[in-house]
Amino acid sequence: MHIDQTDEELATITSLLVSSQLIVNDSIEYSDYPDIADSPLYLRAIVTLAQALYYDRSLTNGQPKGVLLMLAHLDAICLAKGAR
Repeated sequence: MHIDQTDEELATITSLLVSSQLIVNDSIEYSDYPDIADSPLYLRAIVTLAQALYYDRSLTNGQPKGVLLMLAHLDAICLAKGAR
């Protein structure tokens, strides 16, 4: 993302990243399998969702299909490891 490096924009991005991480964590039941944070896919899902939220704060059309795909893969990793 090419944004102005103002305090306001950095605060917005930080807030969106935190929100995105909470959404991803809830979607994959992170508390059952915290090691999933080591997966590059975990970070990519958070960043991709944050970008989507930056441009459309209400996610008018829902979560992007790419995010849903990443969440499905992360959930499958958790299931394979016996997280649930």
